[in-house]
Amino acid sequence: MLAAQMAATHAAIMRFSRYLAEAESVEQRDSAERTLNKLMRTFVTQVEALKRYRMGGEQTVTVQQVNVSEGGQAIVGNVTQGQQDAVSNHIPPQPLAISHDPTLPMPIIGNNECVPVPATRNAKRK
Repeated sequence: MLAAQMAATHAAIMRFSRYLAEAESVEQRDSAERTLNKLMRTFVTQVEALKRYRMGGEQTVTVQQVNVSEGGQAIVGNVTQGQQDAVSNHIPPQPLAISHDPTLPMPIIGNNECVPVPATRNAKRK
């Protein structure tokens, strides 16, 4: 049923593409463009629905327990620690990656450009 709807939507897209190409006035062009836009968005939604149907439904993620101390950060996903694996394989340990660093980058020496500094909310304007 979805494939039949997609075929009909595709045929309408081709028809309104032709209308848009052959439009003689601004009103005809605007009308054909709006309808073509709606039909193309509908077709994209239909393609996504077909993809979900073929994939067998939605995937779900269940989080059983998360403990984050004050000032800490949580990571959702598969996390591996390189240092433990490296010790067992006699490979020099690699430092763990930093995923987020909110500080400003160090300025380049000799760079004459101004570096913007964010103002705090409580700073008074002069």
